[in-house]
Parts: sequence; structure tokens; C-alpha cells
Amino acid sequence: MQKIVLITGASRGIGRATAIKFLKEGYKVYGTYNESEQKIDELIKQYGQNMIKIGPYNFKKIEDIYKLIEDIAGIEFDTLVLNAGTFSENDDFANFDLNTFNEVMNCNFYSQLIITTKLQSYIKNGGNIVLMSSNDAYSGAYGSMSYSISKSAVVSLMKCLCVNYGRRNIRVNAISPGAINTDMNTPEQEFEAPLWTPIKRIAEPFEVANVIFFLSNSESSFINGENITIDGGYRNVSVLLKEEIESSRKIVGYDWLNPKIKSLQKGDKVYCFDTTPDYGWIHYKEEEDYLKEHLNALDRDVEITRIIMTSKEKKESIINNDLVKKTLEQSSKAKFIGVILESDVKKYNRADYPQIGKGFEIIEHKDGTHELFVDSFSNEKEVGYVIDNEMMIDSLKEVFENIYQNIEKKKIKVYGNKQ
Repeated sequence: MQKIVLITGASRGIGRATAIKFLKEGYKVYGTYNESEQKIDELIKQYGQNMIKIGPYNFKKIEDIYKLIEDIAGIEFDTLVLNAGTFSENDDFANFDLNTFNEVMNCNFYSQLIITTKLQSYIKNGGNIVLMSSNDAYSGAYGSMSYSISKSAVVSLMKCLCVNYGRRNIRVNAISPGAINTDMNTPEQEFEAPLWTPIKRIAEPFEVANVIFFLSNSESSFINGENITIDGGYRNVSVLLKEEIESSRKIVGYDWLNPKIKSLQKGDKVYCFDTTPDYGWIHYKEEEDYLKEHLNALDRDVEITRIIMTSKEKKESIINNDLVKKTLEQSSKAKFIGVILESDVKKYNRADYPQIGKGFEIIEHKDGTHELFVDSFSNEKEVGYVIDNEMMIDSLKEVFENIYQNIEKKKIKVYGNKQ
């Protein structure tokens, strides 16, 4: 038989993406809406009778929550996805208003509490419930206290429902999204969250919908009573620890690197280890300027050693890249420059390989003269990190020297080199 799911707040954002996911998987979807009826109608036009709109309901009002219960009583659901939510930026500590607080609690918490308890006779044995929390539930809120408190309450509700529904083999889980690309986004979420998220972006609604669907089918059959965070690793970032490391290491771009190379003089040294990621060695102005300063430094008798490491598959395209060819042809004054294979480094410098590339990226060290370490590139705007840490510098120097020794011993073959 066709499975049936109730999705609250199905007209926009995560709810809409979730409705589309279940529709594509063959479910009949009962989706609630408040003000965005047109968005629901678009889904009906696309998916026909499998999409059923119910509403409008304003879950800020308790009476509307009970009206939903009346309207769908008698329908047996395989899954409940209780997604509807609201947010108030004005509900903060200094301007606390109980009416505003209660409206948010009604929509975000009481709607989920009432629906899951009052519909208990209409959820099939072996069914699933997914509640919507937030990663805001983990922190104290300076503003919008009602949102954080309501989402914390949802996690506690999930645990209570889990133990009570367990006898019927109904699994109950919650999800806690972080910054998601929806119309509930604040500018801080859209522009600031990527700066603190390890993978440097916010999520798309379908990425949350995929997790919701996973929690609602047999592939997650022993996941029960869990709150799944979907925030790209944001919750694991400590502001204090990040600032501590940035006291000796900070992310910089070409606007920092090019003037720094320009300032180097005779007796200074540059060690470059380029790991040629997919977006590296392309024609953009910053990289051309970097090459120009690199060549100018050679004319000032700055000692430059440069290794370009690439894969077997990319070797020919790297060697024949115009920018690389130009570097190789015009760097005759360099102590060493050439292209080597990543597989050779893995083979002959097994202990050194994990420490290069995708890591420390740019390191500068001063001891009267200058030693500039360039290890990998992040993207066309951010070159990498500047690090002032003697132990780290000494470690990377040793890695570089170990690889260079195997180049001199002819264990690691060099392509297109100038020595």
C-alpha cells in the first residue's frame, strides 16, 4: 500500500524540500501551509493527487493546531514530519515580551507536542516521527530566546515520545539544522556562518530533507531517540580555540603574499610546495602577479626552491599548462624547480606525505633573514595560512629537505625541471 506522511510547514524551505523528497519516493503527502498556498499548489500541479494541501493553519494559535487534528483525524500515517516553525528577532533578554514568547513556543514546540500526542491513534505501528529542533538549542541566546528555548524543548519531547512510542515500534528522532538556505535565513547565517563552518558554506534544504527521509525508512531501523545535527560541523568550532590558533596562524590571500615576496632580498629564501588542486594554476590575475613577483625575487638573488606535486593523471595537463610552462622557462635562476608525482612522494617519503599540502599552506619565519614557506593554495582569493610557529616551521623544513634528498638521489623523478 502507498505510504502516507504528514509534513507541517510544507510550502517553503526545508518543509517543501522534504515534501518533494517524499513525493519522489512515492508517498502520499499531506502538507500544511499558512500563507504560502501558491507554493503548495505548485506541488499539486507537479505531483497530482499524491500531494494534498491542508490549511491554512497559523500554529502561533493553539486553536489552529487543534483544528489540524480535527481535519486529519481518521487518516493513518506512516510518518509525521513536524517541521513548521517561526522565529522572532525581537524576543530578546532586554525586550522580553511574554506574548511574543508564547507565539513562538506555540508554533515551534506546542504544535509538535499536541500533534504527536493527539494523533497517537493514527500513527501506524512501526511508523516514524521526525521532530524539528535546531542547533540553536545547544546555546544560550542573546536574542530570540523563545526560538532557542522552544527548540531545546523539542529535543526533550523527542526523548519522551521515544520511550512512550517504543512499545509500538514507532521510532522518534529529531534533527537540528544549522544555517540553511531558506527564507528564514538571517544575514548572519548567510554570510557569517560559512566563516565558522569547517566546510565553509551553509546547507541547501534538500540536504536536510535527505536526512529526514533516511530517518523515516527502514535503512535507519535502529536509530531511535536521537537528535541529528546538520550544520556542516559548525557546532564543533570553538571561538576561543580558533582565536588562539589564529594568534599564530591566519588566513591570507594574494594581497598579503605578493607584497611579502616583493619585500624579500638577497639572502632570503623561499620554499614552495604546490599541490596543484583542481582550481590551481589557472589564469587569474592574482596568480599572474604572484609569478611576476616570484621571477623578480629571483633577479634580486632570493634563493627559491619550488616543487610542483601532481597526480599521474594530471601530470601532462600540469606540465603543459601555460602558467606552469612560463614558470619553468623563466625560473632558471631558481635553486630547483620542477614537477614531481604524488605517487612517488607517497612511495619514497611515506612519513612526510601526510604533512604536506592541504594543511599549513603559507608559513613565514624571521630570524634576521626571511624564510617563506608556501605549501598549497586554497582558492583563487585565499592562498592559505601565515604561521609564526618555530616548531611547525622546523617540521616542514625537514619534510621539504627529505623530499628534496630523494629528488637528488633520483628516486623521485622530476619532469620539466630547471636546476
